[in-house]
Amino acid sequence: MKVIYTDKLGKERGVCYRLLSEFFGVIGSATEVVVDGDAPDIFDAYQAVGIKVSDGKEQEAPETDPLKMKVPELKEWLTAKGIAFDATAKKEDLQALVPAE
Repeated sequence: MKVIYTDKLGKERGVCYRLLSEFFGVIGSATEVVVDGDAPDIFDAYQAVGIKVSDGKEQEAPETDPLKMKVPELKEWLTAKGIAFDATAKKEDLQALVPAE
């Protein structure tokens, strides 16, 4: 079960919301914990028992498939590969320049 400690309670299904100010101890059934705010005691308590804890601001890994990239990332990828393109080209035209593997 995912547990989120925050000052703004939510209604996401399958998520247990707790107020930052009301930490009474580790929830043993937690599989993932997000601490949205400054609460090092909560962070430390969950880390001590080996439960994954984050601040919820971790970014996803960047896309590596050029056909799934957004236009700015795709343009960077093409440039890094030395592939010339029209700066005003549409996404479909840029994707057409990606070599088949």
